[in-house]
Amino acid sequence: MAIIPGYPLDAGQEQRVPVEPLRQWVIDVLCHEAVVGVEAAAAADRLIEADLRGIPSHGTRALPRYLDAMQDGSIDPRAVILTERDTPAMAVLNGGKGLGHIAATRGMQMAIAKAKEVGTGTVAIRASQHFGAAQVYSMMAAAEGMIGYATTSTGPATVAAYGSRGPAVANNALAWAAPTRNGHPVVLDMACAVSSWGKVHSMGMYGQPIPDGWAVDEQGNPTTNANDAKTLLPAAGPRGYGLAFFSSVLCGPLVGARMPLKKTWEIATDGSEHFMYAIDIKAFVDPDDFYEQIETTVNEIRELAPADGFDRVCLPGDMEAERERTWREDGLPMHVDQVESLQAVAQAKGIPGPWTLT
Repeated sequence: MAIIPGYPLDAGQEQRVPVEPLRQWVIDVLCHEAVVGVEAAAAADRLIEADLRGIPSHGTRALPRYLDAMQDGSIDPRAVILTERDTPAMAVLNGGKGLGHIAATRGMQMAIAKAKEVGTGTVAIRASQHFGAAQVYSMMAAAEGMIGYATTSTGPATVAAYGSRGPAVANNALAWAAPTRNGHPVVLDMACAVSSWGKVHSMGMYGQPIPDGWAVDEQGNPTTNANDAKTLLPAAGPRGYGLAFFSSVLCGPLVGARMPLKKTWEIATDGSEHFMYAIDIKAFVDPDDFYEQIETTVNEIRELAPADGFDRVCLPGDMEAERERTWREDGLPMHVDQVESLQAVAQAKGIPGPWTLT
């Protein structure tokens, strides 16, 4: 049985960075770029949450890219988020080409508020930008005792159609989160391709090959070199291909935006769209009945005998929750290349960071 590799870790290429000082540094840097304080804090929370869940490519590693986009006008640090459509159960927001973490946070907060009133809340967001890791938004709903769902668009097509070697769909992320009465929520966060591009780039950063069957190069030939990967293959063949297509429907034509085949890498004009959904459990069923079913199932699954090559059986989100608990206390493992990248930001802004340089 093939074991899917996670994001690479190598203590010899990393240093530990304290979490709360890093969060405050991100806030200070964003405020330096004229982001409003409360919105800078929301964006910093989403970035740090991605780091703590073991998704560094969607955490603070991406900050220099966002700052560059603010400098060239692709991201508006003072964007005003507008409500374009609004009913008791749904809304459409215009993100104003601002930082996606801010618009997506606002969208999920609105979806949760609507769910509390009418049972479910759906908020679609257009004219936004990259929002980081999808799971941090679905988990916002789980923290309120709700089931949460989040998906997003990306740039142009970078994932092959099933049966093709050419790009046809985007590598959309989607995430579900369900609360438990005791302990962390069950959280599914996945790319629609066999891997996220962030993981591919991380493996290249650590000098690791990507597995066979993940990607093809510019000529459509299979490759295990992360730097040569130009098109990813869909997860589980037609299933990932179909999920990517429908994520793009929710985060494309539904909000007046384009499908990936019609998008470009010009993020100033072709940004990102998001779709948030919250389900209030108590509107559907007695919460005690819900939690009893969930927790009985969760416990029985964890007690199953592991297959060869595995030391235990986990639920989606178990390993991420363990990382978060450990790294909050011990500090984030940060690759030296990322430290250097953030140090360049610190020097340019005159805001020292909470890491050490060797």
